[in-house]
Order: sequence, then C-alpha cells, then structure tokens
Amino acid sequence: MSEAKVLICGPIVATAEEADGVWPYTTLEDVISQLEWQKPFTGVRAVINSPGGRLDKGLGIYDYLRSLPGVTITTEAIGQCSSIANAVFLAGSVRLVHPHAESLIHLPAGGIKNANAATAQAWAEDMARAQEQLIGLYVERAGMDATTTAELMSKETVLTAEEMLSYGIATAIVQPATALATLAPKMAQAPSQPQSPEVPASSVMSKLATMATALLATITALGSTRTATTALEVESDKGLLVIDTGDRDTYQVGDKVTAPDSPNDPVADAAYVLPDGNTITVAAELITEIVPTETTTTATTASADGDPVQRQILEAIQGLADVVKGHGESITAMQRKQATTAQRIVQVAAATGSAGVVEVDDVTTTSQQGKTAEVKTGQSAADRRADRQKQNRKL
Repeated sequence: MSEAKVLICGPIVATAEEADGVWPYTTLEDVISQLEWQKPFTGVRAVINSPGGRLDKGLGIYDYLRSLPGVTITTEAIGQCSSIANAVFLAGSVRLVHPHAESLIHLPAGGIKNANAATAQAWAEDMARAQEQLIGLYVERAGMDATTTAELMSKETVLTAEEMLSYGIATAIVQPATALATLAPKMAQAPSQPQSPEVPASSVMSKLATMATALLATITALGSTRTATTALEVESDKGLLVIDTGDRDTYQVGDKVTAPDSPNDPVADAAYVLPDGNTITVAAELITEIVPTETTTTATTASADGDPVQRQILEAIQGLADVVKGHGESITAMQRKQATTAQRIVQVAAATGSAGVVEVDDVTTTSQQGKTAEVKTGQSAADRRADRQKQNRKL
C-alpha cells in the first residue's frame, strides 16, 4: 500500500494571476499534477492550510479527489481550513484536524458591476443554488442538520478543532505522540538498616528487554533485503492487533486496525494499551487518538540476580566491556614494546656504529666541528667516516 501526498495551501484560485502571482496558492491543475507523478497509489493524504477562494475551483478539487477509483482519501487540516477549503476537507473519508486549526464557514459571497435587473436576478439564483449545494455537502459528508448548517454559515462562524469534531466535520483530532520516561521512587528506610542499591522498576526493565529484543532482531536482519512495510502486529492489553501503516514504520492517527485471526470482523471501539508506552483509541476500526499510557511505578525489591532478563543484559554488557578492555590493554602493551625496541636500536647503533637501520628518513645532527651536516641514520660508522672525510676535503 502506498499513500500519495498533496499540499493545498494559500487561496484556491483558477490561475496564478488571481493570486497576483504570489505563492502560496492552489489551482485544480496543481492538485492533479502533484498526484500524477506519484502514481500508482492506493491512498491520498491531502494536507490543507487555506483560507478558501473560488467556489467552482474548490468544488472541482473535491470532485477530483472523490473520483479517484479505489483510493482512500485522508484530509488533514492544519493552520486554517476555511470557506471552500472546508468542502475540499470534506472529500476525505478520514478527516483529521490539528488541535490549533480553525475553520470559518459562511455563505457564498460576491457581486457584479453594472448589472441590469435580469442579470442581477440570474446571479442571485446562481448564488442560492451554490448555497444549497454547500449545505448539502455538510449534510451528506458530516451528517449535520441542514438548518443548523445554514445558521452557522449565515453567522460566518469560526469553528475550533473540538467544534469541528463535535459537528462531524472532522473525524479525529491529531494528537502528537510523546515519549514517557519514569523513575522508580526511593523508599525511606530506618538509619540502622543498610542501604540497598536502587533497582529500576520492573516496568522499565520490561521495556528495556523489549528494546534489546528489537535490537537483536535488527542486527540479525542486517544485509537482508528490505521489504515495504504494510502492517504492524502489536500486542495490546486486549490481544494482538494488526495496524495498516502503508509504507510507514510507525502507526499514526487514521490508520486502520484489525484483528489477525478475523481481519473481516471489526475490532471493538476501545482504548488499547501498547507495549511502546502509548495508548491508542480505536473507533470504527480507525485510530482516532494516540496518548502516552498513564502508569504508576512502584518500588521493587527484585535484584539483577533474581531477574533472568536483567542478568542476561548485565552479563552481555560486562562481557562486551571485558573484550574492549582486553583489546585496549593488548594494544597499549604492544605500543610500549615497539617504542622500547626502537629506543634500544637507536642506542646500540649510536654506540657501535653498526649498520642497523632505525628510521628511513634523513635527520640533521651537529658535527664535532660545530657545523651542521646531513647524516643518514641507516649508514654504518665506516660510511659516515668516509662522508666526513669527503666533506673535510671540500672545505
């Protein structure tokens, strides 16, 4: 399963000239071209941050998204999703809204210049039809009452994310997943009793064991052919779940949840506690909320010797530390031995004038006459005397 992404931002217009050529703006052709190069796909996620714009072009985008065959449409409102952009938002079967997003709904507006009575009457009839068309969208897609919708539109109402959810315009509010870390509380002890070492809470150790197992599986899978992720199997407090994540490695709001043994039977609408520290809320087989699991940790008196998982982790860490320490000591000893041997060779070569070679580079030394001469340390004493005699004859 692959999900294409399309961005709808700025005013919705027919041409760039209507937006004075200043980006961001969105046209129907923009949306079509964004999706064309991502084919094939089985899902579309439309991210909307728009104040609205042309009625006909917004409805055109709505019709185009709804006409894609066999494609699941997810719309996501962030920032603002107002006016005709709301109609585009209603194209999604899953409609997500961010907590601080706002939506303005109002009746169609506009005007004509230098019109006679017949032209003005025709324009008014067109506006009335457009109004009924928009109200019908809210009734059909959001399940709103037509009278309530007309009243909200006539008052030019600004809706919060919570109000969009309560009216059925949105199906879920996006909640960011947060990490949760806790420490075991210390227990007060009488002064006469010896202090026992602090041990992590059992819940923390179970998470550590899960992480270690996942790490081992990752290492084992290195070098293997990577396949596209289509679903995640996770163990919850109510049994095994299968989460359809598309081509993602993690789940998010809007993903479908089924049971592995009976994928055609819907799972119960409930909150499911997952082992990664999050609790997901499922409604109509879709994740509607992800929040950190509220846990209370208590002190534990279990020691590493009594917990096989803790013992295995500590043994593995200690073994790795011993190996690294052993290699480090061997390298240090070898370096010291090489330095001592090289120093002895230099001393013996200098004292005996032997032909032992210490270095391959030329070094500059000061002669007995107080002058500077180039001496090759790989030369024998006889060779160096011959060189000095040649230098003296030159002088």
